[in-house]
Amino acid sequence: MSTLIFLWLQNQKFYRLLQKKAVEPIGSTADAKIWADIGCSTGLMTRLAQSLNYTVVGYDINFFSLLLAKLLSFNLKNISYEKEDFHELSSRFDVVSATSLLSVMDEKEEALKALISLLKDSESMLILIEPTVKLTVKNVKDLIHDFKTFWYYKGLLVWANAREDKATPKTIFNDLDGVDVSHVYALHDMVRITTIKKKI
Repeated sequence: MSTLIFLWLQNQKFYRLLQKKAVEPIGSTADAKIWADIGCSTGLMTRLAQSLNYTVVGYDINFFSLLLAKLLSFNLKNISYEKEDFHELSSRFDVVSATSLLSVMDEKEEALKALISLLKDSESMLILIEPTVKLTVKNVKDLIHDFKTFWYYKGLLVWANAREDKATPKTIFNDLDGVDVSHVYALHDMVRITTIKKKI
């Protein structure tokens, strides 16, 4: 059931726009660069990365999510999916992305450092899309005034219900060594898009 909910959520307009906003600083590549999407679920970000000419690998531990991701990407080149825990990956990548992953991790700092360790070099980038403490059911309901706003925010309401009280605190980025960190906020500051690059 959770796989179908993720598929539905990834097809909501606000979610697709959020993903596009997150990858805007990257743009397309003409080089042979590799993108890893960690916790890829049904593959929205992997397909977006593939459209930017990256060779993409989506990683998840849910068999059914990966199966659906493969079906949705069957006609796309340079995209693959692997059932593997990101803590155990030995490869390094030009771009690493993860959406709402840290919020479900018990050891958030350890998970963040593991994601950073997947970056190949100082030209590589980690993109994190995470709910903030402002993503609550009440705050989303305050945005809903009529059928039009309900239709737009219904997915955000589901996301808030699943992630409320699980937000990754901004302070988790304060003590990171050897990286540059920047944040951009979206959806009324309910979501934080973080980009991390290794220092030269």
